[in-house]
Amino acid sequence: MKAVFYLVLLGLGGVVTDLAGECDMAGFYLELGCSAVPKTDNSTICPDAFQCPDLHPDPTKCYYKGVPYKDRSNIPQNIINNPCSQACSCQVSGGPRFECAAVDCVETFDVDLQQQCISTYDLESCCSTGTVCGTDAIAALKTCEVDGKTYRVGEAFEPKNTRKTCICTGEWNGSTEGAYCRDISCGLEIHYQDMVAQNCAPVFVRNTRSCPIAFQCPSPTSKVVRGLNRRGVNSECSFGNMTLSVGDEVTVGETCMRCSCEVPPFVTCTKQVTCDN
Repeated sequence: MKAVFYLVLLGLGGVVTDLAGECDMAGFYLELGCSAVPKTDNSTICPDAFQCPDLHPDPTKCYYKGVPYKDRSNIPQNIINNPCSQACSCQVSGGPRFECAAVDCVETFDVDLQQQCISTYDLESCCSTGTVCGTDAIAALKTCEVDGKTYRVGEAFEPKNTRKTCICTGEWNGSTEGAYCRDISCGLEIHYQDMVAQNCAPVFVRNTRSCPIAFQCPSPTSKVVRGLNRRGVNSECSFGNMTLSVGDEVTVGETCMRCSCEVPPFVTCTKQVTCDN
């Protein structure tokens, strides 16, 4: 499967737009190798729907980026665009899935270190690769101004309206196309292969442009609530064996979560951080 090119060039002024960072669900679909369905109008650059390949044609194998893997075979590390996914091997017992080595970062647990020092990162490392401690040493570091925030050399950040993670360097010039940035990979096929194959719905917090935190599958009590397809989108969503039109919702039994068909073919669930029960 060929990689999908994330950036589209707009006609006005040659402005480059990060489709994955600015359009709902675009990053999710592009990571799975899906392609945008051409729009019937030019109202926005964001696709109304996507078309996805058969993501799991053989139930006895695992798949990553269209390549089949037999039981106990490993994905080559150099093709995994996520340094936090290490030593991932196919397991078919109980349903095809990938299992990866656990990566625990010391900075996640060392509260004292966070208070006294700043952690520095390498673009291809999952955990911090160093620390800078002391008020004078930290103050001497060069900085990057991004989205109204200040980052010091070695600190990681994710610019708004992009699907990128970047490291502050002395060469930072505001562009996310330099060697100090890389595309974010959510590891959808690695961590949620069985859920994707079952047409479960990705669960997001607040918006659908980030990585999902989980997947929601249908339950025996799930029901489709018909809505209005105000955009007139012809594509449909699948949720397990259910079929929804754009604008339809589906009940999942959680008060703080709304699941609906917005950008087919996957139903999308959005979880609120706070809500009235």
